[in-house]
Amino acid sequence: MAEGAGAAAPRLSVLDRSLRWLLLGCAGWIILLSAVVVAGFLLLAIPLVALVVAGLAAVLLVPAYAALILALDPREPEPAVLLGAAFFWGAFVAVLVSALIEVLTGAALAAVLGGGVADLLGASVVAPIVEETAKGSALALLFLLARHEFDDIVDGIVYGALVGLGFAMVENVLYFSGAYLEGGLVGVGVLFFLRSVLGGLAHSLFTSATGIGLGLYRQAAVGKRRLLWPIAGFAIAILLHALWNGASTLLQITNLAQENPLLTLGLVLGLPLALTVPGLLTLIVLSVVGGRRAARIIRQQLADEVEQGTALPEDLEILARPWARRRRLWRALRRGGLRAWLLQRQLDELLVDLAFRQWHLSRGERLPRFLQAYSEGHYRERIAALRARLGQHDAAAGRHPA
Repeated sequence: MAEGAGAAAPRLSVLDRSLRWLLLGCAGWIILLSAVVVAGFLLLAIPLVALVVAGLAAVLLVPAYAALILALDPREPEPAVLLGAAFFWGAFVAVLVSALIEVLTGAALAAVLGGGVADLLGASVVAPIVEETAKGSALALLFLLARHEFDDIVDGIVYGALVGLGFAMVENVLYFSGAYLEGGLVGVGVLFFLRSVLGGLAHSLFTSATGIGLGLYRQAAVGKRRLLWPIAGFAIAILLHALWNGASTLLQITNLAQENPLLTLGLVLGLPLALTVPGLLTLIVLSVVGGRRAARIIRQQLADEVEQGTALPEDLEILARPWARRRRLWRALRRGGLRAWLLQRQLDELLVDLAFRQWHLSRGERLPRFLQAYSEGHYRERIAALRARLGQHDAAAGRHPA
């Protein structure tokens, strides 16, 4: 009986892994096709010079913002393919879906309610719901298909912020191209300051709320009540987005700019800061608190592995401290080159993955079915093999220094 049950589990796992890879492949194709459609629309709808200027302006701060977002999760960096998928889903799929729905609903609202009211409802009600749903779908897919890489609120912040960053980048191309056609480089410069500098992380902030909700669900005690966390996170994302859009739309459809230019200028500069600064500080605080919690998990879960010889005593502190981990990787690079760096990085990632796996199991969580065939023993074997390869590489490098 035990043998039959043991034989059935791997077969189920193979089927589940195949389905998972099929779904991941479909998601990849959706991103690619959406990118083609969005790129084609931009090329056909916008003059080339305006598109180039707008594209450069939209991309300019993206690397800096992406680096800031990734720096929030130094203890357990996420796989590059998942980070890229989050960013490009936001940039292409979410933008395309949102644009199609908002154009249709905007036309319907304008026909029924008239221009001003339709603009306000479209910006403050329809757009937040549609866009946060389109962006949040990326987080839902990541959670369902790669839950083992979605451990806590820090992961939710990082994935959500990258989805929002991708969305904002392509959205800014549209805004900046219009500004260039109307006001040239000066118009682009003014809008760049407002949208990319003051509000460059607004979409990241909104979608991070959804990610935080999923992260709280992931790290909360098993039970029905934890379902409230994703719902609350999604609702907060919509609310923040609605406040942002509603305030800016009210400024546009009223005559406040003509009646009181100084007050308008103060609102234009102050509203983005009033929303984004507290929001970003909250994300940073949550990331720091979540990082310390992750450090405790790593130390606690790997302590038993030290006794079994899977982890070394120094691993507990090095993996719990981002700077210590970077120093070890740097030493590996200097000592043995790129190969040693890659081996050490894989070893560190496996140790951290094992720690979080054991933590989730200790809390009564069920593993995704495609991971059930991979026992702790499987992780330990891979860790031992990597450690042996790293030792062999170090020995060879010592005998034949570069």
